[in-house]
Amino acid sequence: MLIELASTGQHWRDVYRLCVSFINPRPIALVSSRAADGSLNLAPYSFYNMVCANPPVVMVSTGLHRDRRPKDTYANIMETREFVVATVVPTIARPMVACAAELPSGASEFEFSGLTPRPAARVRAMCVAESPVNMECTLRDVISIGEGPGSARMILGNIVAIHVADELIGADGACDPLRLRTVGRLGGKWYADAAEPYELEIPPVPGA
Repeated sequence: MLIELASTGQHWRDVYRLCVSFINPRPIALVSSRAADGSLNLAPYSFYNMVCANPPVVMVSTGLHRDRRPKDTYANIMETREFVVATVVPTIARPMVACAAELPSGASEFEFSGLTPRPAARVRAMCVAESPVNMECTLRDVISIGEGPGSARMILGNIVAIHVADELIGADGACDPLRLRTVGRLGGKWYADAAEPYELEIPPVPGA
C-alpha cells in the first residue's frame, strides 16, 4: 500500500493517526510549567526527545486546543522561559494520562491527577515527586510548524539540572533500564513499558 500525501488529499488527522501507529514507542515528557501568576500546569507530550548532547537540549512539540488556543504548557513557557520534564514510569502511568484531560485554564493537573509538586533547584516550575527522573530546563528556542489545527510549536530547552533516584544509577553512571522501565506511547490509547529490554552489539566491519 502506497499513500501519496500530495496527490490523495489525505486529511491531516488521518495521516497523524497512521503515523503515530508506527512511529513508536515514543518517549513521554510529563511537562511541568508555571504561569506568571504562579498557577501550576502538568501535561504529557509524546512528540519529545533529546536532540543535542553538547549542549544538552531536549525538544517538546505542543499542539493547539480544539478551539485553536495554545496549550497552557506553551503559554506558560513563553511567559516564564522555564519548565521541568518528568520521566513516566509504570507507577505514574495512570496519573500521567489524567494530566491529558482538558481542564479549565489555570486549573492544576497536579491536584486533578494526585501527583505531588516538589520544588526544583534552578527553575520555578515544579518537579514531579513521584517520578524517578526530573530534568529542569530553560527555554532555548521555539520553532513554529504550520498554522491552525494540526500545527505545532516545537520547544527546545536547555537542560540545567537533573534529579535522578539514586537506586536507578548503575556502575556506568547511567540509569539501569531494568530498574527504570520507562513508559512509551503507542497509537491510540495504547502504551508500553520497557519490561523486557535487550542489548544488541554493532557487528565488526570485516577488514576495518
